[in-house]
Amino acid sequence: MRLPTRRVETFQPRQFHPCAPSGMANKLQASNIIHKKDLRWSVRKGVKMSVRLQIEEAPDYLAARFIGAVTIEEVAHRFEVIAEQCKRANKNKLLLDFTEAHIEGSLADRYFLGEQALIFARYGLKVAGVGRPEQLDPQKLAEMVAQNRWVNLCGFTNVEDAEKWLSE
Repeated sequence: MRLPTRRVETFQPRQFHPCAPSGMANKLQASNIIHKKDLRWSVRKGVKMSVRLQIEEAPDYLAARFIGAVTIEEVAHRFEVIAEQCKRANKNKLLLDFTEAHIEGSLADRYFLGEQALIFARYGLKVAGVGRPEQLDPQKLAEMVAQNRWVNLCGFTNVEDAEKWLSE
């Protein structure tokens, strides 16, 4: 004979991060389901959106400056927008300026950035990237990955050297 079993549910209310989008807590409480991955993505995305992109047209090239806190994913996500802007402005040279950006990236992030730079080769752009010395990878992984994908790209620590290389 089988003993009767009683179903016991243990449920503790979850705490929601203050940066989570409004209404998200209500949706998750209503369904009593929390996906940590989704919540982490939303919170992370909400916190890191303080980047600003300035695009300026110079006589020979287009300059795109990233200002503020930014992730590698956000930079790579904007590559196509920047390439389209070069096409509209009829420019085949691009200066990516990261000197005013606060960016951190792992080795895998650098590889991803170099891989995503392929969009510039599709648009036929010559790209000079400028960053502070502490931002640049001594092994130049992103640059090497991009060049292996036929992207005409080179990294610099000052704008003057980058402009000189673009004019060659």
